[in-house]
Amino acid sequence: MVTQERLERIEQVVAGRLKGLVMVCENFANPHNAAAILRTCEALGILNVYIIEEQVPFEPSRAVTQGAEKWLEVKRFRRAERAFSELKEKGYRIYIAMPGRGALPVEELPVGEPLALVFGNEKEGVSKKALGVCDGSFNVPMWGFVESFNVSVAAAISLYISARRRREILGSAGDLSPEEREALREKYIEFSRSSRR
Repeated sequence: MVTQERLERIEQVVAGRLKGLVMVCENFANPHNAAAILRTCEALGILNVYIIEEQVPFEPSRAVTQGAEKWLEVKRFRRAERAFSELKEKGYRIYIAMPGRGALPVEELPVGEPLALVFGNEKEGVSKKALGVCDGSFNVPMWGFVESFNVSVAAAISLYISARRRREILGSAGDLSPEEREALREKYIEFSRSSRR
Protein backbone atom coordinates (compact mmCIF):
# COMPACT_ATOMS: atom_id res chain seq x y z
CA MET A 1 0.00 0.00 0.00
CA VAL A 2 1.04 3.57 -0.70
CA THR A 3 -0.38 6.13 1.71
CA GLN A 4 -2.39 9.14 0.56
CA GLU A 5 0.34 11.37 1.92
CA ARG A 6 2.92 9.56 -0.20
CA LEU A 7 0.71 9.78 -3.30
CA GLU A 8 0.39 13.52 -2.80
CA ARG A 9 4.15 13.84 -2.45
CA ILE A 10 4.67 11.82 -5.66
CA GLU A 11 2.23 14.07 -7.47
CA GLN A 12 4.08 17.17 -6.30
CA VAL A 13 7.46 15.77 -7.35
CA VAL A 14 6.21 14.63 -10.77
CA ALA A 15 4.66 18.04 -11.43
CA GLY A 16 8.03 19.68 -10.77
CA ARG A 17 10.20 17.49 -12.98
CA LEU A 18 12.13 19.17 -15.80
CA LYS A 19 13.11 17.29 -18.94
CA GLY A 20 14.23 20.39 -20.82
CA LEU A 21 17.35 20.76 -18.70
CA VAL A 22 19.80 17.85 -18.83
CA MET A 23 22.91 17.26 -16.74
CA VAL A 24 25.86 15.64 -18.56
CA CYS A 25 28.71 14.18 -16.48
CA GLU A 26 31.79 13.43 -18.57
CA ASN A 27 34.49 11.14 -17.14
CA PHE A 28 33.98 11.95 -13.48
CA ALA A 29 36.62 10.23 -11.35
CA ASN A 30 35.66 11.25 -7.82
CA PRO A 31 32.83 9.12 -6.32
CA HIS A 32 31.74 11.93 -4.00
CA ASN A 33 31.44 14.45 -6.83
CA ALA A 34 29.43 11.96 -8.87
CA ALA A 35 27.10 11.27 -5.96
CA ALA A 36 26.69 14.92 -5.02
CA ILE A 37 25.60 15.78 -8.55
CA LEU A 38 22.99 13.02 -8.62
CA ARG A 39 21.55 14.26 -5.33
CA THR A 40 21.52 17.82 -6.60
CA CYS A 41 19.73 16.84 -9.80
CA GLU A 42 17.06 14.94 -7.91
CA ALA A 43 16.54 17.72 -5.38
CA LEU A 44 16.22 20.37 -8.11
CA GLY A 45 13.80 18.31 -10.21
CA ILE A 46 16.25 17.64 -13.07
CA LEU A 47 14.96 14.37 -14.53
CA ASN A 48 17.63 13.31 -17.05
CA VAL A 49 21.30 12.72 -16.32
CA TYR A 50 23.66 11.58 -19.08
CA ILE A 51 26.79 9.78 -17.92
CA ILE A 52 29.79 9.54 -20.25
CA GLU A 53 32.41 7.12 -18.96
CA GLU A 54 34.95 6.72 -21.76
CA GLN A 55 38.02 7.17 -19.56
CA VAL A 56 36.82 6.20 -16.09
CA PRO A 57 33.72 4.40 -14.76
CA PHE A 58 31.08 6.51 -13.07
CA GLU A 59 30.87 5.10 -9.55
CA PRO A 60 28.97 7.42 -7.20
CA SER A 61 29.27 6.91 -3.47
CA ARG A 62 26.05 5.25 -2.31
CA ALA A 63 26.50 6.74 1.13
CA VAL A 64 26.20 10.17 -0.46
CA THR A 65 23.48 9.54 -3.06
CA GLN A 66 21.13 8.01 -0.47
CA GLY A 67 19.13 6.44 -3.30
CA ALA A 68 18.61 9.67 -5.26
CA GLU A 69 19.54 7.92 -8.51
CA LYS A 70 16.44 5.71 -8.50
CA TRP A 71 14.22 8.77 -8.98
CA LEU A 72 16.25 9.95 -11.98
CA GLU A 73 16.48 8.85 -15.59
CA VAL A 74 20.20 8.01 -15.74
CA LYS A 75 21.61 7.10 -19.17
CA ARG A 76 25.15 5.74 -19.38
CA PHE A 77 27.37 5.92 -22.46
CA ARG A 78 30.75 4.35 -23.16
CA ARG A 79 31.18 6.61 -26.18
CA ALA A 80 30.77 10.39 -25.95
CA GLU A 81 29.67 10.61 -29.58
CA ARG A 82 26.55 8.56 -28.87
CA ALA A 83 25.53 10.74 -25.95
CA PHE A 84 25.99 14.00 -27.81
CA SER A 85 24.34 12.65 -30.94
CA GLU A 86 21.27 11.62 -28.96
CA LEU A 87 21.04 15.02 -27.29
CA LYS A 88 21.29 16.78 -30.66
CA GLU A 89 18.65 14.50 -32.19
CA LYS A 90 16.31 15.38 -29.32
CA GLY A 91 16.81 19.07 -29.97
CA TYR A 92 19.05 20.00 -27.04
CA ARG A 93 21.57 22.80 -27.27
CA ILE A 94 24.81 21.73 -25.63
CA TYR A 95 26.79 24.10 -23.43
CA ILE A 96 30.01 23.11 -21.72
CA ALA A 97 31.24 24.39 -18.37
CA MET A 98 34.54 26.05 -19.12
CA PRO A 99 36.15 29.21 -17.76
CA GLY A 100 37.69 31.71 -20.10
CA ARG A 101 36.90 34.43 -22.56
CA GLY A 102 33.81 33.97 -24.66
CA ALA A 103 32.00 31.88 -22.04
CA LEU A 104 28.50 33.04 -21.12
CA PRO A 105 27.76 33.78 -17.49
CA VAL A 106 25.49 30.97 -16.27
CA GLU A 107 22.67 33.49 -15.81
CA GLU A 108 22.60 34.06 -19.58
CA LEU A 109 22.21 30.48 -20.78
CA PRO A 110 19.31 29.91 -23.23
CA VAL A 111 17.09 28.03 -20.77
CA GLY A 112 13.92 28.71 -22.72
CA GLU A 113 14.80 25.87 -25.08
CA PRO A 114 16.02 22.32 -24.38
CA LEU A 115 19.46 22.66 -22.84
CA ALA A 116 22.20 20.21 -21.81
CA LEU A 117 24.94 21.35 -19.44
CA VAL A 118 28.21 19.41 -19.71
CA PHE A 119 30.69 19.16 -16.84
CA GLY A 120 33.99 17.43 -17.42
CA ASN A 121 36.62 15.52 -15.52
CA GLU A 122 37.80 17.11 -12.29
CA LYS A 123 41.38 17.56 -13.56
CA GLU A 124 41.16 17.68 -17.34
CA GLY A 125 37.80 19.37 -17.83
CA VAL A 126 35.61 18.62 -20.82
CA SER A 127 36.90 16.51 -23.69
CA LYS A 128 37.80 17.58 -27.21
CA LYS A 129 34.74 15.65 -28.34
CA ALA A 130 32.52 17.86 -26.20
CA LEU A 131 34.30 20.95 -27.48
CA GLY A 132 33.67 19.80 -31.04
CA VAL A 133 29.89 19.50 -30.70
CA CYS A 134 29.00 22.20 -28.20
CA ASP A 135 26.89 25.23 -29.04
CA GLY A 136 28.82 27.34 -26.56
CA SER A 137 30.48 27.49 -23.17
CA PHE A 138 29.50 29.01 -19.85
CA ASN A 139 30.98 29.73 -16.47
CA VAL A 140 29.97 30.71 -12.96
CA PRO A 141 31.25 34.23 -12.34
CA MET A 142 33.61 34.40 -9.37
CA TRP A 143 34.53 37.35 -7.20
CA GLY A 144 37.26 35.96 -4.96
CA PHE A 145 40.91 34.97 -5.34
CA VAL A 146 40.30 31.28 -6.08
CA GLU A 147 40.07 30.44 -9.77
CA SER A 148 37.56 27.62 -9.81
CA PHE A 149 34.84 25.80 -7.92
CA ASN A 150 34.79 22.09 -7.18
CA VAL A 151 32.86 20.48 -10.05
CA SER A 152 29.96 19.39 -7.85
CA VAL A 153 29.62 22.92 -6.47
CA ALA A 154 29.81 24.50 -9.94
CA ALA A 155 27.18 22.04 -11.18
CA ALA A 156 24.88 22.72 -8.23
CA ILE A 157 25.05 26.49 -8.73
CA SER A 158 24.55 26.19 -12.49
CA LEU A 159 21.65 23.77 -12.25
CA TYR A 160 19.92 25.80 -9.56
CA ILE A 161 20.12 29.02 -11.57
CA SER A 162 19.16 27.35 -14.84
CA ALA A 163 16.24 25.40 -13.35
CA ARG A 164 14.89 28.49 -11.60
CA ARG A 165 15.11 30.56 -14.79
CA ARG A 166 13.51 27.81 -16.89
CA ARG A 167 10.58 27.55 -14.48
CA GLU A 168 10.13 31.32 -14.61
CA ILE A 169 10.03 31.27 -18.41
CA LEU A 170 7.68 28.28 -18.50
CA GLY A 171 5.42 29.72 -15.82
CA SER A 172 5.19 26.27 -14.27
CA ALA A 173 7.14 23.98 -11.96
CA GLY A 174 7.77 21.27 -14.55
CA ASP A 175 7.72 20.67 -18.30
CA LEU A 176 6.59 17.07 -18.75
CA SER A 177 3.64 16.29 -21.00
CA PRO A 178 0.54 14.74 -19.40
CA GLU A 179 1.57 11.36 -20.81
CA GLU A 180 5.10 11.69 -19.45
CA ARG A 181 3.78 12.71 -16.04
CA GLU A 182 1.49 9.69 -15.94
CA ALA A 183 4.29 7.28 -16.84
CA LEU A 184 6.61 8.80 -14.25
CA ARG A 185 3.87 8.79 -11.62
CA GLU A 186 3.34 5.05 -12.12
CA LYS A 187 7.07 4.43 -11.92
CA TYR A 188 7.40 6.36 -8.66
CA ILE A 189 4.39 4.61 -7.15
CA GLU A 190 5.96 1.24 -7.97
CA PHE A 191 9.27 2.35 -6.43
CA SER A 192 7.41 3.41 -3.30
CA ARG A 193 5.63 0.07 -3.08
CA SER A 194 8.80 -1.95 -3.56
CA SER A 195 10.72 0.08 -0.97
CA ARG A 196 8.13 -0.90 1.65
CA ARG A 197 8.49 -4.62 1.00
